[in-house]
Amino acid sequence: MRRLARLTLLLLACALLAACGGWQLRGAHGSSTHQFKWVYLRGDDAGQVLLAVRRELFNRGLSVTRSRSKADLVIELEDEHFERRILSVDPGTGKVREIELGLLAHFTVRAGDGRLLVPREPLQFQLDYVFDEGSLLGTVEQDNTVQQDLAESAATSLVFRLESIEVPPPAAKGAPGTEDLSPEDAPADSDVDAGAG
Repeated sequence: MRRLARLTLLLLACALLAACGGWQLRGAHGSSTHQFKWVYLRGDDAGQVLLAVRRELFNRGLSVTRSRSKADLVIELEDEHFERRILSVDPGTGKVREIELGLLAHFTVRAGDGRLLVPREPLQFQLDYVFDEGSLLGTVEQDNTVQQDLAESAATSLVFRLESIEVPPPAAKGAPGTEDLSPEDAPADSDVDAGAG
């Protein structure tokens, strides 16, 4: 009798677990809502934002590739700049009380074949914090923490912006507007190799 009761409880527990089959936490890896899977990141002078975007893409189930030719989407990050401003000073001691840290970076999004999808746009964020000289966290560490928070906010904003992008299918070779450019005809900022052709 006891054995039958244990078996029944075990089968009931298995049935309950099987009933919630597709459940997962938000942010866990699952199917992406984006129209693309592979992303190539380029950010020569946008280190913190680049790392934050890489993490955010990974958290959304997208893959970052090192090969530009394999990418469905190319994100170019540039001009990352953090600016620190003093907002208020204690009138009695003359010491800094409140600080604003700002981030400005720019991004461009292209299709895997090089077509421009989003022209250069800024990512601009500010965050205020109260400076506490008695805090265990020093000024430099606090600035680094706030910079990381700003970079993560910028990355989240950028990835949300990517959700609105419609990635057109690759253009057929020889279609109007897709003629092969010779190195002389290529725009100055294009990826056409000057030695090719």
